[in-house]
Amino acid sequence: MNVRTGLLTGGGAVAGTVLMLSLGWGLQHAAMTSPHLLGHPAPPLAIQPAAGGQVSLAQLQGKPVVLNFWASWCGPCAQELPVLSAARESNPQVDFVGAAMQDTSGGVEAFEKSHSHPYPVGPIVGGSYQSYGVVGPPATVFINAQGVVVASFSGPLDAPTLAHYLALIAP
Repeated sequence: MNVRTGLLTGGGAVAGTVLMLSLGWGLQHAAMTSPHLLGHPAPPLAIQPAAGGQVSLAQLQGKPVVLNFWASWCGPCAQELPVLSAARESNPQVDFVGAAMQDTSGGVEAFEKSHSHPYPVGPIVGGSYQSYGVVGPPATVFINAQGVVVASFSGPLDAPTLAHYLALIAP
């Protein structure tokens, strides 16, 4: 009975360790959500901010860009907004763009009234979130000054994670 209990306990410990290591690896490699893009030019994309005009990634080439895909109905998107806003304020050398996806113009408008962004946001009017391999919000793509995708991350960003990815693109 003691040998059996020991084997079961040891097997459980090994299974738990493997599970924790797998989870840790998955969290560390969340940036691999769109591996087909890494090292390649960012696909064309343009948004329509409420203030008018359009903002396209082509206009921003020459500066690093944090491209955040979000939606008004996405709770985690609202949760990560203060982190993105603070990073925008402390990294003026980096352009931030918010691309509303799977949303209505009314939803985007209402969200902006209660959760304004310190960077341009709006619905996608050129290109698509699918070309970035994004399935649902929030998702963030990190593009260097040459317009090349360096990393992507699915899920809400926290400050340390965002700082890690900003260090990959910021001068």
